[in-house]
Amino acid sequence: MTSIPVLDLNAPDIAQQFRLAYSEVGFAYLINHGVPAGLCDALFAASKQFHALPEDLKQRVEVDATHRGYIPMAASTDVNSDFADITKPNQSSSFMMMREDDVALPNVYLSGPNKWPALLGFRETLEEYNSEMCSLGARVMRIALDAINADDAAMEMFAPATTWLRLLHYPPAPAQRPDDLYGSAPHTDFGALTFLATDDVGGLQVLAPDGSWIDVPPRADAFVVNVGDMLHRMSGGLLRSTPHRVINETGRERYSCPFFYDPHVSAQIKPLVGDINAFEPLNFGAFLRSELEASYDAHKTDAP
Repeated sequence: MTSIPVLDLNAPDIAQQFRLAYSEVGFAYLINHGVPAGLCDALFAASKQFHALPEDLKQRVEVDATHRGYIPMAASTDVNSDFADITKPNQSSSFMMMREDDVALPNVYLSGPNKWPALLGFRETLEEYNSEMCSLGARVMRIALDAINADDAAMEMFAPATTWLRLLHYPPAPAQRPDDLYGSAPHTDFGALTFLATDDVGGLQVLAPDGSWIDVPPRADAFVVNVGDMLHRMSGGLLRSTPHRVINETGRERYSCPFFYDPHVSAQIKPLVGDINAFEPLNFGAFLRSELEASYDAHKTDAP
């Protein structure tokens, strides 16, 4: 394995292609996805506009226990990583948008309204992109269920989905980078599906089955899509949740915009096919809480 495969969303056999790609690799480029290129360009422009703000203005919308808003540089550490001994925080900053709730709902983890900086058109651009990605996420999730021969009724776990749109900024790594300093430390994603849009700066690497790390070059016409831990469980282990990392040794600023399409926090996650005893059932919200409290400073101090 030296590269990840390319999937055409309009291919008549897309479910079979999905099963092959994600049972063997866990990552693929997704083309003909239908999200307008102009909207992606507007999203990256909004991201750069936000990250260019003075630190004190960004901190006015700093992330809290609802996981919305600005996450400062070095504010998260992947202490739960199974793929490296992580002691240094991730060298990135980001802005996080989740599903928009008018108020925090009782007993619904991570519910609440988003935080918005005073930037003209920023909210409108993110909300338009988020709407497109919610539709794409549901479409690809149905393909994933078809790929594993699961009942489409499983989509009820995504009613509504837990969604995350993250505007990431990675500064260049220092010239003498310690081996354990990462833009994003080796990890698997904890949800169902991740759709990554990137600029033209490289840095993403995926762990191949032979233990080597392979580069995933940027591709303007595609999302880089990967399976997360919950879909791995739902598939009975068939679909791979593949470790990946970011090391920005390009000497340039790097921007990326991942969108995560995950089950509702109340969902009970268990295998839908294959050996139903392959994984113990778990509550997605409880799992999320343990992950976020372990990794993010805001959740360590503010989580209810």
